[in-house]
Amino acid sequence: MIKINDPMYRKIIIFLVMAGVFMSPYHIFGQQQDSLAISIENSLKQSLLKSIELKTDSLNNNLGTKLSDLDMRIQMLDQSMEATTNERQLVDKLVERVKLIEDFQQAEKESELNIYKGNYQSAIINLVSMERELKPLILFNTAREFFTTLNNIGNPTQYPGFNDWYKGFQSYVKENEKSNATLGVVSNLMNLTGSLSAGTPIFGTFSQTLFMGMSTYVDNLGSNKKTQDLRDRSQKMFELVTEIGQFTNDKDLVETEWEAINVELEELKSLYESNLEKNLGILGINRAEFDRRFTLENDANRRYQYLNELTETISRKVTEEKNQNPKNWKNTFYYEMSEIQSLKIRFGTITFRISENIGKYNDLIVKYKNSQYMGNRIVELETKLLSLQNSFDKTFSPLDYINSATKMYKVY
Repeated sequence: MIKINDPMYRKIIIFLVMAGVFMSPYHIFGQQQDSLAISIENSLKQSLLKSIELKTDSLNNNLGTKLSDLDMRIQMLDQSMEATTNERQLVDKLVERVKLIEDFQQAEKESELNIYKGNYQSAIINLVSMERELKPLILFNTAREFFTTLNNIGNPTQYPGFNDWYKGFQSYVKENEKSNATLGVVSNLMNLTGSLSAGTPIFGTFSQTLFMGMSTYVDNLGSNKKTQDLRDRSQKMFELVTEIGQFTNDKDLVETEWEAINVELEELKSLYESNLEKNLGILGINRAEFDRRFTLENDANRRYQYLNELTETISRKVTEEKNQNPKNWKNTFYYEMSEIQSLKIRFGTITFRISENIGKYNDLIVKYKNSQYMGNRIVELETKLLSLQNSFDKTFSPLDYINSATKMYKVY
């Protein structure tokens, strides 16, 4: 059973938040999506983004051709005007030139509007699709297996013979705590930290005091034949606990980063929710309807259909905003697009930090792989770390995420 205050639980929560940063709470404990479903989901999203890109490029190319044609006509008209001496013809050509310039300016505005439509469509599709890109339960299961094994390695009660020996040591401490100051301290710390069987980590002051108490226990056993077996077992348990204490200390150095990562993930989750609410508000979309037709919809084709409808809503909204607010219409969408892009980049950065931190466990494994007592368990941990890394790499691609975010929009 995993307890809420267990360090392992907190690390698993980091991975759950990691996988759920852009997920609604309705899906965190939903059915695990298999690789085929995720592949289809991503293909639909990429297909829609590609469709937006092609449509934007096609219209922009047509407008570009129109602009080139108008520019050429203006230049030819200018040359013609230079050679015209008839005042009436010159006036007609000036009128024609004004009309061509107006058409040119209108085409420029249409091109700008087209780019903004495509960019904002891309931004919104990327935003709302984030929550379906990730595989929380796959990552959660592999993370749980890895951290369970990791914690068990640092728990001496998981090793053969320790529990029986520890009962004798506890009795010895209890019997002598009043006559021996060191054992008195050991007894107090044992009462404060709880039973080792509950997974109390051996590090810091507790480990140092425990070592002192165990050393006193071993020394007081003497060297006669009657106590030799207990002395040998005590010496092995002393070595085991010393080894585990060093392992725990090294492990904690690796894991200091998780708390900072967790804080960052919570911030990203909050930013995602605020961005989603704000942009749904701009588009005049009811959140309950959005959840019903997209977040809670299990049929990928229906979600794809909804996103298609959403692109049309976005297109109409951009045009409407331009007509109603001709001077500052771009600001309405520019800052939202910037925030969404920043969100994706930050998410890519945090996944990179997590990937790096997972990789640090490799150094821990290399260091303790040949240890006397933990070696076999470290080999098992190595297998589960590989599974965790593979699951993470299949779910997240930090550099791709960052690169795609920097290329989200077309420049006008």
